[in-house]
Amino acid sequence: MSNMKTVSILPFGINSADDGRLSDIVRICAGRGVRVMMTPALPIPRVDGVSVADEITRDVELVISVGGDGSVLCAAERALEFGIPVLGINTGQVGYLAEISGDDLSPLGRILSGDFTVERRMMLDAEIKKDGAVYIKMKPALNDFVVMKSSASKIAGISLHCVGADGSSYDAGRFDADGVVFATPTGSTAYSMSAGGPLVDPALECICVTPVCPHSVMARPSVYSQKSAIYCGAGEWRRSELELVRDGIDTISLPDGAEVKITKSDAYTKLVRVRAGGFTGVFRSKMTGR
Repeated sequence: MSNMKTVSILPFGINSADDGRLSDIVRICAGRGVRVMMTPALPIPRVDGVSVADEITRDVELVISVGGDGSVLCAAERALEFGIPVLGINTGQVGYLAEISGDDLSPLGRILSGDFTVERRMMLDAEIKKDGAVYIKMKPALNDFVVMKSSASKIAGISLHCVGADGSSYDAGRFDADGVVFATPTGSTAYSMSAGGPLVDPALECICVTPVCPHSVMARPSVYSQKSAIYCGAGEWRRSELELVRDGIDTISLPDGAEVKITKSDAYTKLVRVRAGGFTGVFRSKMTGR
C-alpha cells in the first residue's frame, strides 16, 4: 500500500495541554507528508500541522484514537459511516482494543505507509420495541448492550427469550439481577468478563449473554448463534425500571412494557493490527503486563 494522505486524530484520552504524545503523533504524520485532521471540541491546544474539522470526512484513510478502550469505542462510532479503519494508541490502563502504546510510537510510521492488516469486528444492533412496533433503534455496539436496573430500582426482574435461526422461539431465562450484558466477542473481554462471562475469540461471530449479579444459581452465562434474535424485558413477577446502555456511551430508559431486541448487526468495525500473537497472546500480555 502507498503512504496515507489524510488521517483523523481523536485524542479523547489527552487531558493535559502539555501532553507531548499528541505532538509526537502529529510530528510522525507530518514527517511522512500526511495531512492531520482533528476535532476542535476537545480540551487541547491547536498543534502545528493540524487542520481543525468537526466531522470525519470520506477522504480520511485512518482514524487514530488516543486514549483507552473507551476512546476506541467512540472512534469506532465516528469511523463507521465511511468504513474507515481505526488505530488505537493506548494512553490509558489496559487498553485491550488499542494496538500500540503511547509510550512506543515506533509502529506508527509503518502503519502510515500502509503496512498493516485490518480485523473486521462483529457489532450488535438493538431495537427497543413497544406494543409490537419499533420505539427506538440504537446505533450499533462494538462491545455490548447492557440492560440494567435504573438507579430507582433495588433489583430487576429480567425475562429473556430467543428466536433461533430456524425460527423456533424458546424461553432463555427468567431471573432477578442487577442487569444482563449482551456482548460481542470483542466485548467479551469487557463488562461481560467482569460479570463472569466467557472469553471469546473475536474471530468468531456470536452473542454472549451474561447476567450481572443474578439472584439464582440457574442464571448462567450463555453463548448464542449470530443468527439468533434475543428479546429482553422486565419480568412480570417484579416491577422493574430498566435502562439500555450502548458501549457505555448512550443510555436510554425503557418505557413500561417495552422489550429490547438484540441481533447481530450488518455493520463491522475495522481495527488496525500490526502485532503478532493472536487473541490469546495479546490478551495474556494485556492482563499480566508482560
